[in-house]
Amino acid sequence: MLIEALIKQSGMNDVSLEWLALTASKRYKTYDIPKRNGATRTIHHPSKSIKSIQRWVSKFLLRRLPVHVAAQAYVRGASIRKNAELHAGSKFTLRIDFSDFFPSFSREHVELFLAAVERDRSIGLTNRDISFLSRIVSRHGQLTIGAPSSPILTNAMMHFFDSQIAEFADRKNLIYTRYADDLFFSSNKPDNLTDVLAIVQQVSATYPYANLRINPDKTVFLSRRYSRRVTGLVLTTDGKVSIGRARKRAVKAQVHKLIQGEFDNFELPTLRGYLAFIQDVEPEFWESLKSKYGADAMLTVVGKQHFSNLL
Repeated sequence: MLIEALIKQSGMNDVSLEWLALTASKRYKTYDIPKRNGATRTIHHPSKSIKSIQRWVSKFLLRRLPVHVAAQAYVRGASIRKNAELHAGSKFTLRIDFSDFFPSFSREHVELFLAAVERDRSIGLTNRDISFLSRIVSRHGQLTIGAPSSPILTNAMMHFFDSQIAEFADRKNLIYTRYADDLFFSSNKPDNLTDVLAIVQQVSATYPYANLRINPDKTVFLSRRYSRRVTGLVLTTDGKVSIGRARKRAVKAQVHKLIQGEFDNFELPTLRGYLAFIQDVEPEFWESLKSKYGADAMLTVVGKQHFSNLL
């Protein structure tokens, strides 16, 4: 059914689609981008033909698959702010991170998952559809960072995992969210978080749809006595979400340099984008910038054409 629908939609014939699936792994451009910690992240970017099919698959098939409410990334209306706000009222937070998240989902995992979905939900996938799809969305037998289908597919494939963890969290009166490979648990009682890591390890070790591996270096327990960060944002002691003092100082310095004519123009788009982000995450800080530098000056900073609504 899926292949027939794709033939009708794309105008390609059966032989051409099969050839694309067979050679999909060779149709990627690989490059590295820097991470904040100084390391690099490898991106595998699919060719135009593969990407277009992955997007079609995401739109017409993968979006029909259930995603757990705990999943806060790659879903409509999601944001790092909304994810952080769910934990802002708590006193204690535990973060658990998975290593090499997308590659931990293999082509075999995809086929096993889609076969189970077809048995349970009868969405019209044949065995040939499942084989074709698993090859189109993977590179050398793994999902990759860079393929548009990877985020949506992994969210669906993690539904059973999220369900198991969420049931445990409910019993322990915990707040649980997952933002891609980052798991966050929060509570007003530190003892409630004691068994979380062991449960996540247990569920991960036996999970049928991925080879999930916890990164011990990024497993962090925090309380209100220290700076708590959730998806890069600071949870303040008064139950709010902030970009943090260090970032505020940096932004103020950049705005001041720009107003004084000492700012490099090539950095301006980045600053404008971050200011728009601030307006969404911490509007109080945006208002303080307007108060300090004046609305007219900030209009010059953010650019009248795209960001006048912020003023």
